[in-house]
Amino acid sequence: MIQIHPTATVDPGAEIGAHTAVWHYCHVESKAKVGENCNLGQNVYIGNNAVVGHGCRLGNSVAIFSHVELGNFVFCAPFMVFTHIAFPRAAVNRRASFEKTIVKDGVSLGANATVIPGITIGTGTFLAAGSTLTKSSKDWSLMIGTPARQVAWVSAYGEKIPLPLEGQGDWTCPHTQDHYRLDGASLSRTPGPRDILAYTPGSKLERLVATEVEDLRPEDLA
Repeated sequence: MIQIHPTATVDPGAEIGAHTAVWHYCHVESKAKVGENCNLGQNVYIGNNAVVGHGCRLGNSVAIFSHVELGNFVFCAPFMVFTHIAFPRAAVNRRASFEKTIVKDGVSLGANATVIPGITIGTGTFLAAGSTLTKSSKDWSLMIGTPARQVAWVSAYGEKIPLPLEGQGDWTCPHTQDHYRLDGASLSRTPGPRDILAYTPGSKLERLVATEVEDLRPEDLA
């Protein structure tokens, strides 16, 4: 079942997966692809040739432009912004030079954050509210500032991982039993018994209910 609000516009040819909700005043263009179990908040726009994976949540007034591709379980907070032309001019048509932006699984993009085109956002990246991401990010990186810089690692569950930015180390998430291993400047994840980023198509998604989680406070991000 797909839920489309009467005020929303879904152009003929648009692909929308089962159990997805499209709310007030959204516009999904004809060549857009939206996966299953997504939630499109008020005034969301999905352009031609844009891709939204399964289980994504898009906050109010988020625009997924052409050549932006979201993986599964991507969270876009209200009013965050994707751009798709590096040097736009109103007097110059640069539609032929749109740059592809890849957002991998499990990424969270904070409210009023901006993403510059032509980059890849690594799996599980957490981009803080109001930040500007100008280059590709590592998997599981916690990014903050303008331009955004990495300040920590963050788990698939959404907790700050107590490991340094570089070195050697291991950590196991107490909520999911995911195991994280730091090797140099890269962090890898081995999922626990239930992989919260694994998607099984065709059925209504039951999201994990959060227990107590260590807050990502502003002082932790400085």
